[in-house]
Amino acid sequence: MDEMSSPRPLPDIQADIAATTAYLAGLARERRRARIARRLGIVADFDAGLSRAAIAARWGVEYGQVATVLYKAGRTERTRRAQGLTDSQRADYHRLVRQGVRSLIARAIALRGP
Repeated sequence: MDEMSSPRPLPDIQADIAATTAYLAGLARERRRARIARRLGIVADFDAGLSRAAIAARWGVEYGQVATVLYKAGRTERTRRAQGLTDSQRADYHRLVRQGVRSLIARAIALRGP
């Protein structure tokens, strides 16, 4: 049957367009929520001590995407190693890192205390 021989009424077409628009808006909201959940999960996994490669494998994303998420969240190996330190230990840690001591060694020194 030829589409030109029996066109659909305009109100039906407009109703379909409105329904599709609402459906697409719902999908966009769902996509946004999923992306936020993935970003939060990546950051949480990093804070829990997982490597970037393990996080990428766990979430099924590229290593570069994990690195981007962590960069935007302000997470680095230095910030991870400063977690769990007291204020005075953290101050010692940051002082040592600024002086050029590797972050892993700086953490060990800061944990030993005075």
